[in-house]
Amino acid sequence: MFIFIDFLYCAQYDYYINTITLHLNMLKFEKQINDNVHGYIGLTSDEIKVIDTKIFQRLRNIKQLGTADLVYPGATHTRFAHCLGTMFVLDQFAKNTVREEIDDDELQKLRLAALMHDIGHYPFSHALEHTIVRELEGKNHVEFGMSLIKRFMSDKLERFSINEIIGIMSGKRKDAFGMLMSSALDADKADYMLRDSYNAGVPYGHIDLSSLMRILTFEKNRIVFEKDETPVESFLLGRYHLYRSVIHHKVVVSFGLMLQKIFELLVNENYIEDPKSIVKESEEKISGYTDGLVYMAMHEYIRSGKNPLTRELILMFLERRPLELAYGTAVTANTGEPEEYSSIKRMESNKSAKKVFSEKANVEKEWVFPVVLRTLGLIDEETEIYIRRGKDTIRLIDSNALVMKMIGKRVLFDARIYTKPGSGKKISKEFRKERGYVHVH
Repeated sequence: MFIFIDFLYCAQYDYYINTITLHLNMLKFEKQINDNVHGYIGLTSDEIKVIDTKIFQRLRNIKQLGTADLVYPGATHTRFAHCLGTMFVLDQFAKNTVREEIDDDELQKLRLAALMHDIGHYPFSHALEHTIVRELEGKNHVEFGMSLIKRFMSDKLERFSINEIIGIMSGKRKDAFGMLMSSALDADKADYMLRDSYNAGVPYGHIDLSSLMRILTFEKNRIVFEKDETPVESFLLGRYHLYRSVIHHKVVVSFGLMLQKIFELLVNENYIEDPKSIVKESEEKISGYTDGLVYMAMHEYIRSGKNPLTRELILMFLERRPLELAYGTAVTANTGEPEEYSSIKRMESNKSAKKVFSEKANVEKEWVFPVVLRTLGLIDEETEIYIRRGKDTIRLIDSNALVMKMIGKRVLFDARIYTKPGSGKKISKEFRKERGYVHVH
C-alpha cells in the first residue's frame, strides 16, 4: 500500500485541494474536462458512456438557476456543468474526509451517482418543478431521473447495480459515503454554492472547501468537525445568503412565477408536451425537453396563439417586464408559521381562497400570484452537525463560540404576493385590511 498525493489548484477560488488516496488502484481517467470552477476533471470510461448519451447531453440545455440570468446575466451555467462538478467534489470528499479505505468500484459507484443526481431536471430546473408536480401532476425531478436511469443507463453500466447507484442518489445509504451524497454538507451543495456564486457574480457562496475537507470527519454516521468551526459556519451562512440574494431575489422569483403559469398554459393548450407523457417517450424525444423547447413554444404561441392571458404573460417574459411585488413578509421564528405567511400560503395552495381574495381586491384572479418560498435556516434539517471539543463531541448549535448559538434554530418564513404591474396597491391594501392594518370607514 502507498500514499498518492496530488495537489489540485482552483484559480477562480484560489484554493488547493490536497488529495490523499489510501488504496493501491486508482481510477483510470480516459479524458479530462476543463471546468471553470474546479479546473480539470478526470473522466473514466464508465462516466464517458453516461455523458455521451442524449439523455445526459440534454442537461447542457437546462440552466442551473432557471430565470436568475434575467437578473444576473452571467448565471447561464447549466445542470451539465453542475453534475460534473458534483462528481468532482464528491470524489475529493471521499478521498479526504472518510477515514477508511474505498476500493475503485465503490468510488466509481459514488462518482456515477453524483454525476447522474440531477439527470431528471425539467426545463429551467427548479423554476418549473412546482407547477409540474402540483398543477400538472407530473413526477418530481428525482423520480423522473430514476426512471431515466433505469430505462436508458442499464446497458451503459452493465457491471454495476443500477438500483444500488439509485439508492446512493436517493439518500437511502446512511454511512459516511452516503452522507457525502445527501446531507447538510454534501457534494451537491458544495458545488452549487461555488458555481452559482461565481457565475452570478456574488460572494456569498465562496466557501473554503479545502479547510472543510481538512477538519471534516464521519463518526457513527454523524458529521463531526475537528475544533475549528469557522469553515462550517461560513458554509452554512454562505448558503443562507446565496438563497436570499440570488435564488429568492424578488425579480428572479417574479419571472419564475410568470414562467410557471406560461408553462402550465402552454401544456394545457398543447404547445408543449405534458410532463406526464414525456416520461414515457423515446430517448430522442426526451432529449429535446429543454429550456429551448419552452422558448420555441412561446415564440410559436405569439405567432398563432389566441388566449390573451397567455400572450400577455409571454410578451412580458420575453421583453423582461416582471410582475409587481404587491406584498411581502419575511419573518424569523423558532416554531410555527407567522400569521401573514400562513395567509399567503393558504392562497397559494387553495384556489378558492385566492379567488375570494382577488374579488375583494378587485384584481383578476389570474393576476394574483401568491408564493411561499423555501423556509431558510442556518442549521439544515437533513443532518445534525457536531464539533469535537477535547474529549467531548457537541452539536454545532450548542457551541458558545458561534453566531449559530445566538440565532438558535430560527428559520426565515418568506411569503409574497405578486401581481400585474399597476395592481399592486389594490392587492396590498386588501391584504393589509384583512390583517387589520388598515382602518376602513
